[in-house]
Amino acid sequence: MANRDRGRFPRLKTLCNLALLLLQLITVAAYWGMVSARSSYMAISQELYPSSERLMNSWLADMLVSMPAMLVVGAVFVSSVAKEFAGLGKVRRIQLNALILGVLVVVLYVAVSPLYIAAA
Repeated sequence: MANRDRGRFPRLKTLCNLALLLLQLITVAAYWGMVSARSSYMAISQELYPSSERLMNSWLADMLVSMPAMLVVGAVFVSSVAKEFAGLGKVRRIQLNALILGVLVVVLYVAVSPLYIAAA
């Protein structure tokens, strides 16, 4: 990635962009950990809601804590990394990375909240 930005604070922009990408990676790793622990959550769910086949008796939690949802989150992260090589300006990449990070955090929160609220 060549330094094509002639504006103010080019190194700070690069550092900010890399920090956002790192936070995206951490969020995807947390999501992967949650999906890989689905069987443990399902065991807890069966104790709390014995008559329900859904995770924590929630269709949303059941849908979001699944491998297809993980594949969508992984595809969003891969597209986020791929856009780094698309020739966009640093400010535009920072804005897109912040937006993608926000979306990933919201999806992670929506997936996690029924699990921990019901298990607590």
